[in-house]
Amino acid sequence: MRLPISSSQVLFWLLSSVPACGMFKTAAPVAPISQVTPAVGQVPDSVLEKLIRGSELIVLATPLDFMPDNGFLNPSFQLGAKETWYNVKLAVDSVGKGKLKRAKSPDLGILPQLFVPPPPFGRLAANEIVVQYPAVTFSRSEWSAAPPPIIGERAVFIFRKCWYCVTIRGLAIRGPYYKAHPLVAQSWGSKLDPAEWPRVIQLLANLQRLRKQRASSEGSRPEFLP
Repeated sequence: MRLPISSSQVLFWLLSSVPACGMFKTAAPVAPISQVTPAVGQVPDSVLEKLIRGSELIVLATPLDFMPDNGFLNPSFQLGAKETWYNVKLAVDSVGKGKLKRAKSPDLGILPQLFVPPPPFGRLAANEIVVQYPAVTFSRSEWSAAPPPIIGERAVFIFRKCWYCVTIRGLAIRGPYYKAHPLVAQSWGSKLDPAEWPRVIQLLANLQRLRKQRASSEGSRPEFLP
């Protein structure tokens, strides 16, 4: 029995079948690097506080699967340093900050719905999310410190939404130049041993309490008339 196919799915299949000179491109993936997760207590509180402040989502989770991006973010021709973006599926045990519903699919910005590909992992369970990981071969890349998610390795992840970070290069059109907003654990300290979860939650609570105190203090200031 054949399943019904929408016109947008047909168009996506046709465009993704075009060779490298066409609209969609593919590249030989760069393998995720091996990187040791920091030991418990190795990351200072000051570093964690900075990461927490700028985070979109903080979770205790286990990576389940990953696959190279379908061509939107990975050009087919790369000289010298290379870069490959992966979509990663995680099963979340606990949420410290943010909402899981905002991480159910890659954020491709204002890309027209007609060009948005099917979900990379199909239908997700209620506790599953999709994030992005950039593998690079250049040590001075802004993404070189991104900690790789390892399948089956439970960890604390501190993700941030990197607004307008990556050009959607799979669409070789004259304009507009669409930008993706990857949800990525970018720097050292944004992936931690599960034993660090209580410390992260405590730091998060401290920051929230300080924010409330500051807001209350500013709200109680007397107004001086000119």
